[in-house]
Amino acid sequence: MTLATQTMTRPRARTRKPQLDSGRGWPRDIGEAFARPPGPYTLDEVAFILEEEPVELLNGWLVRQEMTDLYERRFVSNLGSALDLAAREAGFGQVLGDQTECVLSNGSVVKPDVALISWKRMATAVPMGPLLRPTLIGSPELVVEVRSPSNRRTQEIFKRSFYFANGTRIVWDVDDKKREVWVYRAEQPDRPAHLRTDDMLTCEPLIPGWRRRLGDLFEERVSAKTLAGEVAVKWVAEGKAQGIAEGKAQGIAEGKTQGIAEGESRALRALLPTLARLRFGAEVPADLPATLAALSDEQLLRLQTGVETAATCAEWLAMTLESDSAPRPYSAAG
Repeated sequence: MTLATQTMTRPRARTRKPQLDSGRGWPRDIGEAFARPPGPYTLDEVAFILEEEPVELLNGWLVRQEMTDLYERRFVSNLGSALDLAAREAGFGQVLGDQTECVLSNGSVVKPDVALISWKRMATAVPMGPLLRPTLIGSPELVVEVRSPSNRRTQEIFKRSFYFANGTRIVWDVDDKKREVWVYRAEQPDRPAHLRTDDMLTCEPLIPGWRRRLGDLFEERVSAKTLAGEVAVKWVAEGKAQGIAEGKAQGIAEGKTQGIAEGESRALRALLPTLARLRFGAEVPADLPATLAALSDEQLLRLQTGVETAATCAEWLAMTLESDSAPRPYSAAG
């Protein structure tokens, strides 16, 4: 009987919310958790805690995750937005932010900072725990982990070995302070590529053709056009072609300009829901795409620049009511 089957067949009558103590006696990190004998906790017993708190279940022990700071979250948001848009356009899958639970073959539950998951693997999620919530069995194809000050190299090696043993193909180990990334691949887990700001980050073979200059992803005000990359280029080209065709009656130049503008706005409307989900999570309303469709370019730009500073999703959406003039999201290129 598999772990999933064992968990799913437990009677729901036993469901109760355990009290979260101060963490006294919990291991400090993954290394300490696996240096101990197996702990007393199972997924069923700590499902509520895993859902509500930044903790992972490692070798039967609860281990607190160190929270990322504002600048680390900015990088995670930039990277997640760029990857999510490209993954969807390529028909590969989508990006999920932190606190996405992944149940490993040894019974541990980990939560990557960023997870790129294929539609195929997403479809294998099964109901688990007393709440029967859809849960990923195994780990995502690509995992991003942002280093915290307390992380030790042995901890990072330990966790990567679990990811690779459970289906991950690529791990990006991010040092936000130094603006560097180590790229580990399942076929050569001990030979990472060390990337600095001027190097190009790629996602082969998961998303062929995806390339971003690493330094751009750390920037404070990286544009939506930069994040969207080749997706924006494609949409602008499509908009340009459509505009030229529609504008022949009015003149080729007018049609070309209109097409570029339409393509740029389309890219921004597609990117903003991803930025919002990564920033505000469940607060994002289901009708956000319809709301964005009715906004002007100035309003869209206010949302793009304000997503990292707004405290709530409601506050973010209220920025569309501001009356100050803002520049267009992109400069129209010939």
